[in-house]
Amino acid sequence: MDDGEDDDRREVAAHIEWQKQGVWLVLWGSYTRRYWAFARWPVPRGGAVVSGVDSDTLYAEMRRIEREHGFLRWRYGRG
Repeated sequence: MDDGEDDDRREVAAHIEWQKQGVWLVLWGSYTRRYWAFARWPVPRGGAVVSGVDSDTLYAEMRRIEREHGFLRWRYGRG
């Protein structure tokens, strides 16, 4: 993969982080060839980190962690 493709994937990662309003730190790993997301809200000890080979897989993993750790309850006071 060339640097242009990595740049495109970094832009996708930045867009996902923007969509999630900063409650996730989202990165493209040019070495691992995966998207990575780190939870930025109170989660159990050790935090929550997920990855995916594409943005759809990453979103699915992020939603799974959000459900598992009560994100809606934390964010909006409901769950």
